[in-house]
Amino acid sequence: MNDPQLDQSKLHLASPRPKQAFYGAPVGILLLDRASTTDPFDRPFIPGSVGNASTWSVPVRYKTIPGLTFSKLLAPDEDYELAAVRAAVELVREGAKILTAHCGFMIRYQDAIRAAVDVPVLLSPLLLIPLLGQMLPRNKAVGIITANSSSLTPELLRAAGVAGKFDRIAVAGLEAAPCFAAAFLHAGGNLDVSGVEKETVDAVVALLDSRPDIGALLFECSELPPYAAAVQRATGIPVFDFTSMVEFGIGGILRKPFTGIY
Repeated sequence: MNDPQLDQSKLHLASPRPKQAFYGAPVGILLLDRASTTDPFDRPFIPGSVGNASTWSVPVRYKTIPGLTFSKLLAPDEDYELAAVRAAVELVREGAKILTAHCGFMIRYQDAIRAAVDVPVLLSPLLLIPLLGQMLPRNKAVGIITANSSSLTPELLRAAGVAGKFDRIAVAGLEAAPCFAAAFLHAGGNLDVSGVEKETVDAVVALLDSRPDIGALLFECSELPPYAAAVQRATGIPVFDFTSMVEFGIGGILRKPFTGIY
């Protein structure tokens, strides 16, 4: 029986894609190894976290990079770069149309991965810094909130395409914030969501006090998007993060027809 609701003009042949096991999940996300015996990390991914699938407007697929923990990510190692490339290639083979990661410091693998795949690669919100610099008035700076300020090196900024003296960048880290550090840096305590929210807001307010020229905020850490709304309520300035970046990419690869009145 014909379905009168079925638009016959939209029917077409669907051909299988060689070696693609999954369909309909256009975003591939590279994960740190949470099961490592040397650096265990077993914290919940709440809505807004890159690691929570409900954060995204489309289905996503995750792939762990074996052995790559947060502490090992901070120390360059060619073996883990190769492992990250292999995981990225697998995600693309499984159907990913865009790639991202679960830690902004994975920017160190940006060039290697985009050389190995044929889809857009957005491994860190740090990639937004050049755009924000061009978007803001010349007398305004970008404030970066990061998990560990000492780990956000000039090398990583250059890997994100940031050139020059970085004089329009101000950085604040959460390494000394007790609730954040316990949950995400030392794995020594449960995730106190309200506590981390307050610490994030306090860190931003302190940064703005020291740098009143900041015109936009950028959260490097993949666990900070859940607190972006609270930060914006407290400061009134734009806040960008992993979700801003990835949803921008999704909008480019999944365009929808416009509807409206004309």
